[in-house]
Amino acid sequence: MSAITQLTSTVNALRLKFTNNEHALHTASQAAATINAGPSNPARHHGWDHFLPKVEANPEFAKTMAKDVAFIPDKLLVNLNEAPPLNDAEAWRRWTNQSVEFDNTAAKVTEQRIEIYNDMKLHGSTDAEIFKALIEFNHSLPMDYQIKSGLIKLNAYA
Repeated sequence: MSAITQLTSTVNALRLKFTNNEHALHTASQAAATINAGPSNPARHHGWDHFLPKVEANPEFAKTMAKDVAFIPDKLLVNLNEAPPLNDAEAWRRWTNQSVEFDNTAAKVTEQRIEIYNDMKLHGSTDAEIFKALIEFNHSLPMDYQIKSGLIKLNAYA
């Protein structure tokens, strides 16, 4: 199976209802893991990478961005078209619970980022170096977390 076919399968799997979320994300994670991790791969796009040139060129911008990446927690991206009917309270409770679970995981990830930020500041790293280290940390997170939080976009047409 080609990487494009697997990537298309990943996108389709992510469109499944959240009741099947764990299975879909496992499938997505497996398919996405086969894609080359290199930054030149057009099938993958890490959103924060877009800011690297400006961070390297502008120390004030680097300071702001390093702090923002470290201290602002990720949120779960949801497709509102997949929301359950408004009159199904139990389905809504299950659907919103996934956000609560994600927020718990995101809080742990944010703590790790803050730890990296504080440690690097303590050792005299520049804000651009801190930003790059945080971006590398984001790239090392599990693929399903990156997809759920929007840290990475997968292009099925690349």
